[in-house]
Amino acid sequence: MTFGEKLRKLRKDADMTQEELAARLYVTRAAVSKWETDKGYPAIDSLKLIAELFGCTIDELVSDADVENQKKLESDRAKIMYVCAIACFAVAVAFALVAYFLSDMRWTIGAFVGIAGYLVFAFFSRPRYKRLAGNGIYRAVVFILMLLVAAAVTIAGLVG
Repeated sequence: MTFGEKLRKLRKDADMTQEELAARLYVTRAAVSKWETDKGYPAIDSLKLIAELFGCTIDELVSDADVENQKKLESDRAKIMYVCAIACFAVAVAFALVAYFLSDMRWTIGAFVGIAGYLVFAFFSRPRYKRLAGNGIYRAVVFILMLLVAAAVTIAGLVG
C-alpha cells in the first residue's frame, strides 16, 4: 500500500474531507490531493502532524515502496531538467556564434543568459537524493569552463 493510499484510508476512516485534513495540517487541499494520488510527498513536519493526528508512527505511514516511488518521481524530474539544461546550452552556443559572426556584442547577452540557464538546470538535473550525497566540485569546474568559453567568444568578437 502506498503512502497516498494509506493517507486516504486514514482520512476516510476518520470521516474527514480533504479540506478538513488540509486545515489541520496547515496546507492546501491541493497538497492533500497530491499526496493521496502519490504525485508528491509531504515534508517531514507535515508527516509528524499526520502521524500525531491519526495516532500512528511515521514508519507506519512510509514504507519502502513509498521511498522507491519518491526516488522515481525525483528521477523523472531530473530527466526533464537535463533536457532543459541541454536546450539552454544549445541556445548559449547559438547566441555566442551569432555574436561572433555578426561582430555584434549585444548577442552575447543571450549567450550569458543561456549559460546561466544551463547552470541552473544542470544543478537540478540530478535527483535530490544524489545531489545531497555528492560534492559540488564537478559543477564548479563546469561553471568556470562555461564562463571561460563565454569570455573567449566575447573577446574574439571584440577583437574581430
